Amino acid sequence: MLFTALFGGAALVIGVVMASDGLDRAALEVMAACLGVVAFCRRITGSRIVLDRRGVTIVNPVFTYEVPYRYVARVENDRRGNLVVTTSQAVEISSVGYAGSIIDNFVGSTDKAVAQIKAALAERRDLRGDAAPVRRWTRAWVADVCTVGMVVCVVLALVDGP
Repeated sequence: MLFTALFGGAALVIGVVMASDGLDRAALEVMAACLGVVAFCRRITGSRIVLDRRGVTIVNPVFTYEVPYRYVARVENDRRGNLVVTTSQAVEISSVGYAGSIIDNFVGSTDKAVAQIKAALAERRDLRGDAAPVRRWTRAWVADVCTVGMVVCVVLALVDGP
């Protein structure tokens, strides 16, 4: 959120200045860089794992995986501290939100997440009618708008010339 506010605010200020002074190639390049940072940070910080009554949803920066509980074969930490969900079709899904980090070595958030998922798997559930696992594009509206804005700024900077 901090990076979104800082870099988004900088892009907004540059846009306001250009609205009154006219297009400037250097300003467009800085604005594109600011929007790119916002898009990147929003995608990364949007990574998470969601447990609901039907299954596990693993939201990564590019893809989101929805895996009903009956298709979860194994949940574990790999040797680098990353959370990995393995489906009954032998598909390994790593979670960017729980990728091994220095902070995780002290806090143990990946171990806690593995324990929570295993506890959810242990609960008795009526699994009839569950759909198969699904992989889809992750929706991150702020990141997507910033990416489009970044591309527009780059195109305008190229058209503006040297």
